[in-house]
Amino acid sequence: MTAAEKRIGVGLIGLSAEGGWAATAHVPALRAMAERYAITGLAASSDTAAAAAAAVHGVAFATGDAALLAAHPDVDLVVVAVKVPRHRELVSCAIDAGKSVYCEWPLGRSVTEAGGMADAAGAKGVSAFAGLQARSAPALRYLRDLVADGFVGDLLSTSVIGAGGFPWGGMATARTAYVTDAETGATMLTIPFGHMVDAFGWIVGSFDRLDATLATRHRDVKLTDEDRTVAADAPDHIAVSGTLEGGAVASLHYRGGDWPSGGFRWEMNGADGTLLVEGRSGHLQYGHIRIRGARGSRPLTDLPVPGQYRRVSTDADGYADAVAHAYRAVHDDLTGGGSTAPTFRDAIETHRVLDRIERSAARSLERTS
Repeated sequence: MTAAEKRIGVGLIGLSAEGGWAATAHVPALRAMAERYAITGLAASSDTAAAAAAAVHGVAFATGDAALLAAHPDVDLVVVAVKVPRHRELVSCAIDAGKSVYCEWPLGRSVTEAGGMADAAGAKGVSAFAGLQARSAPALRYLRDLVADGFVGDLLSTSVIGAGGFPWGGMATARTAYVTDAETGATMLTIPFGHMVDAFGWIVGSFDRLDATLATRHRDVKLTDEDRTVAADAPDHIAVSGTLEGGAVASLHYRGGDWPSGGFRWEMNGADGTLLVEGRSGHLQYGHIRIRGARGSRPLTDLPVPGQYRRVSTDADGYADAVAHAYRAVHDDLTGGGSTAPTFRDAIETHRVLDRIERSAARSLERTS
């Protein structure tokens, strides 16, 4: 077996018998590449929960102790797929064991916390990947190449409008309500908007100057599965405008909830052409978008994603598709020494953008108070 064909043993932290993101996206993504990956272990909140998950998912080693999972000889890559407040603790288990680590986005609750994890990984010399899977989604890789290859020419302006989704529209479930609490680090700003702004910068470039407004318009959130409401303080409306480093004028607007007008729309207007990207969801990290384009004054036409951008056989409309392509990039990097998968350092740059947005919004409030 060559290095490129090496089968990587994965230890999943956060895999549950009751579903969740690890079960919905990570497990099918990894099993779509059985020749490259094997799920060799899992860790859950307790030994009992871990045993239940192992029985459901057919995993040989299960434990309630993340450090034991990271130290297991059959685990090469530790995957952290739990709520953000525990990321630093669990990432540290992988780093201390000298194992490669893949952590879901947001990496930390703040840019400082994320930076500490990246520094620790660098000091230990371990490979550290971030779950910014929009960069690996076939449609978004194609979109980036269209822009880089000059489809629109000199980018003059670009605008995005997106819907954050259910938990930020004034209603949530008891299980999802935590995302309306700013202290968790898992909010509309960091999750759907954060994934979008990461892909946005990767495709069209970073902001040179920006002004931002953050607002919480749904301060009382009704729980649909319980007869009560909870207080919310995480922003559910986000507006950012400014100029990119290349000079293009940019505007980004996300609003909470789901809207009949659609979940996502991104226009890029250039000197030579136009690109229009639309999707059902403001969660760009799923990669579920339609791309249309026009050169000059011609009408918009569909631009289907060429077959070479699909590197894994998964359901293109499923949640696992972009994650599977991210894992394919991780495998390439671990076995071939490349640098194609997003890393902790990439995550820090996106955390810094979000930090700029929060500081800009705070200054705006100070000026008006």
